[in-house]
Amino acid sequence: MSSYAQKFSTYKTEFQGAEYRVDPRIELFNIVCMLFGHNGMTQHNITYKQQALDRFSPYKKHPVVDSVLNTFRKGWTIDDPVFFMLCLDKKFKLREGLSHEQLSRGGGAGRLQELARLFQDFVLKTGFDDWFNNTQRPFYQQVIAETAYNFRSFGPVRPLEAYFGERHRSYTVILNLLSGYGNFGRAFAGRGSSDLYAVVETTSASAGRPVFTPSISVFNLIVHEFGHGFVNPALDPLIAGADAYSWLYEPIAGDMKRAGYQSWRSTVYETVVPAIVCRIARITFGEEFARKNFYNPTVARGFIYADVIINKLREYEACRKQYPDFRSFAPELLTVFASVKKEDIDFMLKKIDSIRKPVVDRIPKPYDFARNNSTFFILGTHEPDKQAESAMHAWVKKYRDVISGDSPLITDDEALKLDLRGRDLVVFGTPAGNFLLKRYMSQVPVVIEQDGISANQKIAGQNLQLVTSWPNPADSKKTMVIYTAQQTADIVNFHYSPNKDQYGYWIAQNTITLDRGEYVNHCGIWTCDPSR
Repeated sequence: MSSYAQKFSTYKTEFQGAEYRVDPRIELFNIVCMLFGHNGMTQHNITYKQQALDRFSPYKKHPVVDSVLNTFRKGWTIDDPVFFMLCLDKKFKLREGLSHEQLSRGGGAGRLQELARLFQDFVLKTGFDDWFNNTQRPFYQQVIAETAYNFRSFGPVRPLEAYFGERHRSYTVILNLLSGYGNFGRAFAGRGSSDLYAVVETTSASAGRPVFTPSISVFNLIVHEFGHGFVNPALDPLIAGADAYSWLYEPIAGDMKRAGYQSWRSTVYETVVPAIVCRIARITFGEEFARKNFYNPTVARGFIYADVIINKLREYEACRKQYPDFRSFAPELLTVFASVKKEDIDFMLKKIDSIRKPVVDRIPKPYDFARNNSTFFILGTHEPDKQAESAMHAWVKKYRDVISGDSPLITDDEALKLDLRGRDLVVFGTPAGNFLLKRYMSQVPVVIEQDGISANQKIAGQNLQLVTSWPNPADSKKTMVIYTAQQTADIVNFHYSPNKDQYGYWIAQNTITLDRGEYVNHCGIWTCDPSR
């Protein structure tokens, strides 16, 4: 076997305890997949994708192409090929690390060793090393440079180590430039610690390049994938004990199978990890933001046992002297399934339905309201700064007169007493000062706090403004437009911005746009667009 693969160049950056890099094994795998028409490639307009197709299409008949395709057909699940590629060493030899089930789904160790040989042969015959080392060098270097800039203040490793009470040898984020089919985590055991990997797909593109940014969704997936490196080794010796509660799988089997979790054991791992991510998010971002952006999506995806896990984790957090690390608490954690009774299941399933509301085809934009007397302009009357409240009322009246002069101007107290069905609502005030907004703002994914406003990323500041829209809580066919801010005094002068009504949410300071984006439906729940 040639040592040819040792000659691959390194493209990486390191900061805050983690390494971010482009991996030749993952790029090689995606290029081979494109040659047989894998439909999981990124949908973004990335020039590199077309360049790869042009360069390697003459090698469609290489036997590795059919071999990978047939391995998929024989049982590879979505994460098996990525784990297989990470188990190839620099000489393309298959090292230890694949489970018995993964080896079986791939056709056995012998077949996978032959597949590894075919990948190396493809590299030798196509000149993939020259493509990776020279042709694409400027592109890879630019991706790494942009990632280094974007992630310079991003640090998920320290919160993970603090929560689990242990350290691992290394943390590597692999930038999956061509993938559009998922994100994956992998741990390779070492002496007393492991090398943890998170393989992340690109969520957006700019100027023909994949862009990786430290959004809330990226924090979620990296903490989740690294989290498996802490959770799985702790649960592995205990997981057989959870089999007594395998009947709990049946009520959520449909959601779990659609997500790729075909058994109760895999569901246990995939419930514990996001539950812990929710707790780390709470520590990092605060209770309300963690609920909307981590907990709600977890339950909406069908992980109904997250609640009992989270409640148990509170014991771990409160008793760190007794449980210095997660491994010491893991036996106690798995006892929670004994507390779940059949009569609890219906309540848990109903929670999914409540979190998935509103059930609508689209979230309206802030301009989607009728300019007539069917629309109510609703003023907050409980603002702590009465002088600012008075100025806000005066501005709203002028604003209403210009854009919708026939619309009634009413107070929040009056609105709470009315039947609001069949009405568009335009609401003004802070979440504390407008009692209608206070009642319903928790439904909106954006979170307003004293030190900033968070959508898919946190915008820090003290005088931030927000314009957003949501279905009318009393009538999902109608619109609720929200003009709000951290401070009452800043709920003025929105008419100076031509951009405020064009997006699902718009965050600004003195009407200068700082962030904007759309709401998208993911797993049945409306969230801020994760590609932002």
